[in-house]
Amino acid sequence: MLIKPKVLGISYAIIAPLFFGVLPFCWRYVPLPTLLLILDRCLFTFAISGVFLLITGEWETVRNFSLNVIKKVAKSAFYLGSHLGVFMGAIDLGHQVEAAIGMFLAPAATAVLSTILLGEKLNTIKRFCVGISVFSAIIFFYEAQEIPYFAVFIALTWGLYLCERKHALKMVNHPLAYSWLEQSLIAVVLIVIVIFNSVFLANVQPLTAVNSTAFLVLGAGCTLATIASFLQSKASQMIDCSQVGMLGVLSPVVQFTVAVIVDQKPVSLLQGTAIMLLLIAVVLYNCPPLKNPTLSKAN
Repeated sequence: MLIKPKVLGISYAIIAPLFFGVLPFCWRYVPLPTLLLILDRCLFTFAISGVFLLITGEWETVRNFSLNVIKKVAKSAFYLGSHLGVFMGAIDLGHQVEAAIGMFLAPAATAVLSTILLGEKLNTIKRFCVGISVFSAIIFFYEAQEIPYFAVFIALTWGLYLCERKHALKMVNHPLAYSWLEQSLIAVVLIVIVIFNSVFLANVQPLTAVNSTAFLVLGAGCTLATIASFLQSKASQMIDCSQVGMLGVLSPVVQFTVAVIVDQKPVSLLQGTAIMLLLIAVVLYNCPPLKNPTLSKAN
């Protein structure tokens, strides 16, 4: 029995944010500055994707990338790099709550941007679900009592990235090759920044100074990120960008749950309510539309 592409796309879009939600927990055990952490993650994805492209005989796809394709992927890579920098920087600076709020806002930002940039349509139920996600983010913002500068930028860059990736994948049509090019572009920029930033180099803890346990955690985190990126790229080819964005709200839910279980952070009634509303919104958003019984009988 073959699985329908849309169902498969939804499955990919569910698994990916579950992996992404665990990543902040992994990064805290790796004593590296944010910039080097992002660089290591991109280099790992670049290397693993390249190996798989060689093994599967798809390296020809990479060799045939035109300048237009590289420019298109570079645009999405810029948004992803900006998103990763702000998101992981916020966590590194102790703004974990704002980072989570940003990802709670991301579905709404993605839905709005996808209607503007991609021409996707949202029916009444989907607009209602987007409204729920915004309301839930406001609840978390109220609890945090902070101006969400980080959160707004995180949400916007993620929404722009998903939209640009949707465009780019139409040109590349090969998620693994796309990931390889995207991660290599980000890695090149970060390497240039690291090389020319002498102040940064003077304060960097080299990767060789990371203990074996932290190194294993880094490898596990990078592997999860690589798999999640690939699955989300596949999902973007099968379902709407707004749907991928809405399912992405599972990432901060996992992040919040891990913080509660591992760090034993207290959960307020408002926070619990916000998470339940988000999960309800995700379910409603992805439910198939109800068929008109009159039309069904007529057919």
